[in-house]
Amino acid sequence: MQIIDHIQISLQEGEVAARLRFDPARAESENLRDLVSLAQMLIQLRAIYEVAYVAGKEKGTVEVAGVSFKSQLLHENLVTANKVFPYIVTVGPNLERNAVAQDDLLRQYYLEEIANLALEQAAGWLASNLASHYGVGRLSNLSPGSLEDWPITEQPKLFSIFGDTERLIGVRLTESLLMVPRKSISGILFPSEEGFVACQLCEREHCQGRKAPFSGTTTA
Repeated sequence: MQIIDHIQISLQEGEVAARLRFDPARAESENLRDLVSLAQMLIQLRAIYEVAYVAGKEKGTVEVAGVSFKSQLLHENLVTANKVFPYIVTVGPNLERNAVAQDDLLRQYYLEEIANLALEQAAGWLASNLASHYGVGRLSNLSPGSLEDWPITEQPKLFSIFGDTERLIGVRLTESLLMVPRKSISGILFPSEEGFVACQLCEREHCQGRKAPFSGTTTA
């Protein structure tokens, strides 16, 4: 099990402006530079991951790091895999607390979206660095709750791989299966030369976080 206490990302004003759908005139009036500087100061990106091996590849289930998960989709994507990487990444609590404390709801929304962008960049950084370090090629991701086939009720199993996650990286799982801090993500990274993306199976058309068009394809 490996802990990464500092993940360095660089929030670019242009990328943040696109995320917030600012036009150039609004960027100045909404103090975009100040928002980005504040977010960069408050972000505390941390991660934990395990180098795990796949076993028990029976139909509809798959065993990772000794934990049995029930998901046909996960089974199909991991059936040829050997080494995979369960993980948790978090932005930390400070940016979230600052956003909630804002009297201006629009400013709160901006900070929340910047936190989401930072989390996505950190997850991408982790996948890229693990692929390079362990020589496993391109890595794709599946997260509990991202699709109906692997429901959020499987989240405690994933967390059980790491033990006391709150002590290790400051992330805990509530009784309602939400992660705290909210700006956290968990899942399993696995080799996929074709590049599987869960969005391929999601029919929600108007989703700001969509990374691939709906295709109905279930395997990588």
